[in-house]
Amino acid sequence: ASTAPAPGGSTPTSAAAAAPPGTPPSAVTLRDNRDSIALNWTYPAGSEGPVVIAGGRTGEAHNIFATLPAGTTSFVIYALNRTNDFCFTVAVAWSTDTVARSKQVCTRRR
Repeated sequence: ASTAPAPGGSTPTSAAAAAPPGTPPSAVTLRDNRDSIALNWTYPAGSEGPVVIAGGRTGEAHNIFATLPAGTTSFVIYALNRTNDFCFTVAVAWSTDTVARSKQVCTRRR
């Protein structure tokens, strides 16, 4: 699979109140365009850790697709099989010991 950050996807969060350490990305959404899957989320205010996108076919182990700069809020995944369903999680590494993962979001292609 090939991947790329979505346009404008690396804008850091504004001066919102800081989230407690260990807060996962919120409001994760998935848009299935068949030839690409667009993920969007809200980066936790106050975090400075990188974003990790993981995913895989529904029911199978997840692999890391990308590690993105802190503050990134969107990502597009290309070149996935157009008929299989996939699930993804978005995580923020708050520290080496604390990685906060979102609930998974999945395609519904069948």
